[in-house]
Amino acid sequence: MHRTRSRVAWVASLVALFALLRALRRLVEVEDRPLALGVAVCVVVVAALLPAARGPVTAEQAGWRTALQVGLAAAVTAAAALAGAGVVAAGALGIVAAALVPLAWPAPRQRAEP
Repeated sequence: MHRTRSRVAWVASLVALFALLRALRRLVEVEDRPLALGVAVCVVVVAALLPAARGPVTAEQAGWRTALQVGLAAAVTAAAALAGAGVVAAGALGIVAAALVPLAWPAPRQRAEP
């Protein structure tokens, strides 16, 4: 399993975490904010640790795919919280959405060398 050290993935993770914290701060009740903080951090960390593709990809592709996974996880979590799902359920939906990225966007096929 390839862990990316891409700047794109790191910046996307930080932006997604900040955006998710801002969204959840506005969407959840005051007494649920510590839980929302933990869920937001867990969603971003788990989404960043999920494999970016099924199969070999370049480091650049892995970075962009990780950025997409993290952004999608944050967006789905915020949308689910906005729709009225609980904070934990919204976080779980965000992680599931991130896990579906490698299935929806398969790795490019290897070309045979002549």
